[in-house]
Amino acid sequence: MRICRWIFCLAFAASFAPLPAASQNIPSPHAENLQNCLEGFADCNLARLRPQEKQAIQSIKQENNFMDCFHGYSDCDQKKLTVGQQQEVADARRIQNLQNCIDGLGECNTALLNDADRHEVALLARVRNLQTCLDGVGDCNQAQLNDDEKRQAADAKHFHNLEDCLEGLGECDRAQLSSEEQQDVARATDSRNLKECLGSSDLCDPSNLTPAERQEVAVATQATQNQDRKLPN
Repeated sequence: MRICRWIFCLAFAASFAPLPAASQNIPSPHAENLQNCLEGFADCNLARLRPQEKQAIQSIKQENNFMDCFHGYSDCDQKKLTVGQQQEVADARRIQNLQNCIDGLGECNTALLNDADRHEVALLARVRNLQTCLDGVGDCNQAQLNDDEKRQAADAKHFHNLEDCLEGLGECDRAQLSSEEQQDVARATDSRNLKECLGSSDLCDPSNLTPAERQEVAVATQATQNQDRKLPN
């Protein structure tokens, strides 16, 4: 990626290009060639530039190359960097690598970390893994958990399963529930089914209704039908 400082480039081009006549908007061949060089086009002919222009173009190319290296772009040519620029680029890459390692995103090269950073990154990785285990989402590495964390993860897994069973969402494994929890889930399931039946939903399962609930649904259905008949066509 090439970065051109357009304000500087245009001001620079204007300082060397002759002004066109008031009745003409066609740039001179020299101004057009200078613009091609400023924008890095293949039509640039450096031999036709003035010494000051060549020097400015070279400075712009060096700055563009430095920015390519600084941001890690593939167009970077390390050999064209000054010693100071090489140090800046190395520092930027080291900082970005540390951030990647801390966030657990992107490419992390632990060989570039010092002992303190490596310890911090390892600690944060354990914290992220524990959170993953507690959330029940993503890849949980049980081997990285201590005994207390394993108990926490097991409790969280049990809670997530109970929540899924109570709400009728996700995967519910009733075999993992206690007798009391199974009763709570059964009541919650019956309550949802009654609500669906009262609302004449396709999700209603009449076979799971008690006699009293069937009567309640029948009364509600009859009331709805009567109301519909009263509405004007």
